Amino acid sequence: MTKQPLNIILLGDPASGKATHGAFIAKKYKMYDLDMGRELRSISKNPVLRKKYRLDETLEKGKLTPTKIVRQILQDSIAAVPKSQGLLLNGTPKMIGEAKLVTKWLKQQKRERTIFIYLSIPLKETILRMTGRKEYFKGKFSKRPDDNNKALKNRIAYYQKNIAEVVTYFRKLYPYTKISTIGTVSEAKNRLLTILKKYENI
Repeated sequence: MTKQPLNIILLGDPASGKATHGAFIAKKYKMYDLDMGRELRSISKNPVLRKKYRLDETLEKGKLTPTKIVRQILQDSIAAVPKSQGLLLNGTPKMIGEAKLVTKWLKQQKRERTIFIYLSIPLKETILRMTGRKEYFKGKFSKRPDDNNKALKNRIAYYQKNIAEVVTYFRKLYPYTKISTIGTVSEAKNRLLTILKKYENI
């Protein structure tokens, strides 16, 4: 009997490197990298999908995508991944309601071979990385407009309140590892690889 592919729920502190390390994991293990931000951006560029998920009004008015729509997209995205391919839930879910639904959907898709990894950095490092973070915009590098100290502290407090509940929930259900991403990207990758090798045969 062919072994089921490994699935990973990858969460972490703000600026802990979820995008970077998620992309690395997905490539190495040939997983589908399910990043909800990227999924929403992709759908917004597709007229058919925009209509299907009723995104036009939300996007035109600059509103946040309603929770109901986000959950539907998440469910559809999980269901669309071939059973033979591993699934990486990259930075999602962040809310307890979605976490419970994700557990239900993974079970429905018979993805029992799932682990939970949390990327960790100290609060000081989060602020340091986020205040120094830059984005390439219109041909030049610039800081993200929401990366000022007051906004950062509010975002971090809001995130930590919600993510703590999600972490507690997932830790009870799946094999769990907390990994520090302090240091260079290569050092953090090596820590990840050490842990992932332990789970390759579960």
